[in-house]
Amino acid sequence: MIKLDNVTKVINKKTVLKDIKLSFDKGKIYLLTGHNGCGKTMLLRLICGLISPDEGKRIEDEEYRYGVIIENPSFFTQETAMYNLKYLATINNLISKDDIEVWLNKFNLHKADKVKTFSLGMKQRLSLCQAFMENPDVLLLDEPFNAIDEENLMIIYKLIEEEKKKGKLIVIASHSNLNDIKFDEIIKMRNGTIVVK
Repeated sequence: MIKLDNVTKVINKKTVLKDIKLSFDKGKIYLLTGHNGCGKTMLLRLICGLISPDEGKRIEDEEYRYGVIIENPSFFTQETAMYNLKYLATINNLISKDDIEVWLNKFNLHKADKVKTFSLGMKQRLSLCQAFMENPDVLLLDEPFNAIDEENLMIIYKLIEEEKKKGKLIVIASHSNLNDIKFDEIIKMRNGTIVVK
C-alpha cells in the first residue's frame, strides 16, 4: 500500500497539490483523471517519490520498485530498440537480453529496428516496454496510450490486466475515458485537489 496523508506540494510559490488524501493498494488499477494541468503528473511524481511533500506524509508499507512513464523518455534514436532497453537495464541489472526480447515481442516491437524509424505510437510502446520490463511492483503510467493504434491498444490493455493479476499496483493518468479497462477506482482531480467522490 502507498498512502498519501494530507499531502500538499508548492512549486515556485504555486500550490500544485493541496490536501491530497489517498491510498493505493496492490492488485488494483486506478484511473487518475481530470483536465490538463490539474495536477495528475505531479501526483504521479509524488506517489513514486520523485518529489517530496511540503506538508503531510507519503507512506509506503514496504519498499517498492517502480515502472514509470511520466514524461517522454529520451531514447538514442540512431540505435535499435534492443540497444536502448539494454542500456536502461544496466542501471539495475535485473534482467537479461532474453528478458528484454520477450517484452519487445509482447509490445509488438522488433529488436533490430532503429528508433529513428519509429512512429509516435511505436515510441510510446517502447516507453511502455521500458516501464514493464523489470517486473516492477508499481506501474505509474501518464497518458500512456497516446498515438497507439487500436490493435496495439488491445494488446496493451491485456498486458495491464495480466500485471494486475500478478498483484501489481497500477495507476493510469489520462484525461480521456478508457472504457476498455476495468478500473477498481476512478480518482478525479481539479486544480490540484481531489474532487469529492
